[in-house]
Amino acid sequence: MNEEKKIEEIKKEDSVKAPIFFIVLAGLCVFGGFFGFFIGAMQEKMDYILSLCRENTQIISIFFTMLLILNGTIFSLYFIIRFSMLKKLWAKEEERDDNWDYIEDKLASLLTAVSCAIIITFFLYGCAVYNIRGNLSVIEPGMGIIDKLYDIAFGCSIIFMLIFNFVFFYMQKKLVDFEKIMNPEKKGSLYDFGFNKKWYESFDEAERNQAGIASYKAFIIVSKTCLIMIAALMFLGMVLEITILPLLSVCVLWLVQVIAFGIESKRASKKLL
Repeated sequence: MNEEKKIEEIKKEDSVKAPIFFIVLAGLCVFGGFFGFFIGAMQEKMDYILSLCRENTQIISIFFTMLLILNGTIFSLYFIIRFSMLKKLWAKEEERDDNWDYIEDKLASLLTAVSCAIIITFFLYGCAVYNIRGNLSVIEPGMGIIDKLYDIAFGCSIIFMLIFNFVFFYMQKKLVDFEKIMNPEKKGSLYDFGFNKKWYESFDEAERNQAGIASYKAFIIVSKTCLIMIAALMFLGMVLEITILPLLSVCVLWLVQVIAFGIESKRASKKLL
């Protein structure tokens, strides 16, 4: 009887949600058709833009090297200023209880910002050193101003990528150490390759529940993002020579996320039994 009621409940829920689902699906199909038509109509202009990019990779590399330096400088100054402010708040012992939640919240935000800064730095560095073989092959004795600038930018991109990643790693360590001072039960060193495991093991039950909820929501968001990116890359691949590598990269990342989530879910369920 309970099973029959559940089946009826499922059918009722489906009957309410199904029309909305198919309306949205039809709308996405129409949008996809318009998007594909628009890309096709803009094909000549997009081909022209892509050809400009292929013919001016040195200039693009110089531009991204400048962005790399600017990005790293801004993030570094931001972290130093914000971290100093939090340290000053913590130094006021008589106000610690009042400032505790605020400091914890800002520490979490800074840790997220540092991770974002590292990812952006790697992205900009990848853009700066893109097509190294082709860019270096055109540099000859008596090279022009662009060749000289690229030669300098190439060296700067490597140096500043190493500098900024060291700075960001150092900031991560300072933030983690600060968190360990505030919460002595926290364990783990960033110099340890097993840091994430030890850090998680030092969580209490409430923190583990919070991490679980955040992880599940992040899983959903990333899955939707991957689906959107795959659809966009499929449309672009129909009219532009972007190769299958971008599509393959997104699919691999999505597969890794789904498989890893499934495996870890099974492991977590066994531990709870």
